[in-house]
Amino acid sequence: MGCIFALELVKRREWEKKVADNKQTPPADFSELVTEWERNINEYSNQLMGTPEFAKSMNQFQNMQMAFQKSFSVTMAQQLANFNMPSRDDIVAISEQLTEIEQRLAHIENALAKTNVGMERPAPERKRPARTKKPPTKQKAKAE
Repeated sequence: MGCIFALELVKRREWEKKVADNKQTPPADFSELVTEWERNINEYSNQLMGTPEFAKSMNQFQNMQMAFQKSFSVTMAQQLANFNMPSRDDIVAISEQLTEIEQRLAHIENALAKTNVGMERPAPERKRPARTKKPPTKQKAKAE
């Protein structure tokens, strides 16, 4: 790290000499400084990330993250079971079963529709009993 700061210091001095010679405007100087800073950071990052140690540490970090995620999932499933609530896996399983049932039902409906194509007959009309009782007249209703 110390060599990077020394490199930055050298580049800063070179930049100061260039600015003193060119007499550029402050915004242009700042823009050039930022561009140079970005190049240096990019170069340092590429050197750092290109090492086998960096790749190994990233792999270890990802493995730890996956282990944590699995542990958290198991713990959450246990807690949901304690609260008598379904876990995500339970909901997914129920959803898959429901989808399968809906597909079966659609298949059955299609098969029934194909078999009933020429067989549609109007339902026979039911015979109703003859109406023999007459409604009471107004005079009888008043007497009662």
